[in-house]
Amino acid sequence: MLALISISLIHNQDDHDKLTEIYKLYSGTMLYVAKSILHDNHLAEDAVSEAFIRIIDNLDKIEEVNSYQTRSFVVIIVRNISLNILKKQKHIELQDDFTSYSEDEDSFLDTITAMELYDKIVETISKLNKNYSDILYLKMQMKYSYDDIAKILGISKENAKMRLSRARKALKEQLLKEGYYYEQLYQK
Repeated sequence: MLALISISLIHNQDDHDKLTEIYKLYSGTMLYVAKSILHDNHLAEDAVSEAFIRIIDNLDKIEEVNSYQTRSFVVIIVRNISLNILKKQKHIELQDDFTSYSEDEDSFLDTITAMELYDKIVETISKLNKNYSDILYLKMQMKYSYDDIAKILGISKENAKMRLSRARKALKEQLLKEGYYYEQLYQK
């Protein structure tokens, strides 16, 4: 795996040890997150490898390896990389849909509209405060419970519920501000 090769390229022994420990503790979780988004083992492994390259670039930001903050950090990195890979894949699929256009025009247009709305929501979430975008991702995409979210983010369960409520409200307000009406998201 590329991540193991990346670890071997680090010459500073402290950084090498830190990255090795991160790999041992979180590589399984990172692979699970990537697979749950991408539904493809090879793409998930690519996402994890790319995530370790980004982790190496930000190794100085990690103080304690075995902590919820570090776990959240690595999960968010692999999640964002996986979502970018997925977005590229969906773009390729959309191009394939155009070339294999069938007589079912309504279904085709519905698919395009749904993909545009999905892309708009993902784009809007990425513009939100990081606390909001992370909790929306953990709850809606990863389907984590409030207890799990609280542990990952190092907050109380009540705080997780409140933050998610605020995040949903912020998302709705941002979508309205950008001209997407909330009702559009729930048509059909």
